[in-house]
Amino acid sequence: MKDLLKSLLFLAFLATSMSAAAGKGHLGFTVHYTLKRSAFDAKLDRVVVTEVRENSPAKRAGLLPGDVIELLNGSIVAGASARKLDKDMGAVQAGDTVKMTVLRSGKKVAISMVAGET
Repeated sequence: MKDLLKSLLFLAFLATSMSAAAGKGHLGFTVHYTLKRSAFDAKLDRVVVTEVRENSPAKRAGLLPGDVIELLNGSIVAGASARKLDKDMGAVQAGDTVKMTVLRSGKKVAISMVAGET
């Protein structure tokens, strides 16, 4: 059941990312996240970048596969609601600035990118 929940939430995130890319802004990366299950919601444990597309805002900003997203627009990611992350990422509009802090090889790296048009 736990693996099914993880898979469904991951697919929901991908669908949100695709819908953002279809008519709003796009950042050009995908993630995989692990969850901590609670009674009413799934809380994020780790959010790891799995792919960064060529010629994307994420690529130009220096985001790399394997980066672990710790902060997203000033909010701590670990322990936050997976639903909130999906909603926030789906709401990105072209021209929006997205700031994050990632953990890379044990060091914190600040990333800032401007969402592109689809």
